[in-house]
Amino acid sequence: MSDRPAFELFYLMFPGDPGRQVPGAKDTGAAACLQKNFAQLDDMDTLLGADSLPDWAQDLNGFLKDLRGRAAELTDLFMTHAIMAYFSDPRVSRALTAKPTPLFPHYTALPDIDYDLLAPVLENCQRDVDV
Repeated sequence: MSDRPAFELFYLMFPGDPGRQVPGAKDTGAAACLQKNFAQLDDMDTLLGADSLPDWAQDLNGFLKDLRGRAAELTDLFMTHAIMAYFSDPRVSRALTAKPTPLFPHYTALPDIDYDLLAPVLENCQRDVDV
């Protein structure tokens, strides 16, 4: 896949987790899916063209908020397509669910969780909230 700015952002958005054997976007076929389904890649490249990659990596969420401030509709559309492309890749779904079926758009039932495990988290959060 080419080194266009939109793909560089895409790769930063989904770095993967080697410890859990979850591949990053760069190690999947997700960029090809993004290229096929997101017709505004050239517009996204233009929007990203003036920014430098190191700045993106320092505060990715802040950078995405800044992009939304400059071009909300385009940025939201890119983020939606990026999420769909990444989670549609069978390598990602296999790593996350041990099933070959892509997570998007297929429904995947997760096992019930023990909400009692969240009690300490909720208690800590409530201490931080002014009522």
